[in-house]
Amino acid sequence: MNRRTTVERLLVLLVLALALAALAACAPQAVGETPPDIRYGEDPCDRCGMIISESRYAASYVTPAGDVRLFDDIRDMLLHYEDSGEEAFIFWVHDYETMEWIKAEDAYFVQSADLVTPMGSGLAACAGREAADELAATLQGEVLTFAGVQAHVVQHPGVHGQHGGHGEHGDHQGHEHGG
Repeated sequence: MNRRTTVERLLVLLVLALALAALAACAPQAVGETPPDIRYGEDPCDRCGMIISESRYAASYVTPAGDVRLFDDIRDMLLHYEDSGEEAFIFWVHDYETMEWIKAEDAYFVQSADLVTPMGSGLAACAGREAADELAATLQGEVLTFAGVQAHVVQHPGVHGQHGGHGEHGDHQGHEHGG
């Protein structure tokens, strides 16, 4: 094999590698790899039908089939997940301070009766443990992991914080509903 043939083969391999890289970049991302889009003030909560208006408390999960479920409150997300029997590929929550999406499994959660949330859960997510500790200290709350929050919601499905939330008969008093 002469030198020219080797260079030509290397060039062909290089072009093929670049073409494959370009195709991979254009391919759709895997299910749930990017946070969902919520149209605040328009999209309803998949559990209660209330219009989602506060990004700080909004939550979501994505099924393995790519179906996106949107919620106005972390508790509503977890109750819907438990009640629906659906599988979830990934859970998303917002950081309380930055309001950026974070993966729920990476978040630390603060539970406090002094935290006013859309459905009265008193739950907020933080991207880091230090931020969660500070928020919990300010609100006399407790810090939980995602597994801890899931267990708490399953064990106490009807428990709400002191503010907002469902009325005695499960209605959403004082909240706007989607239709």
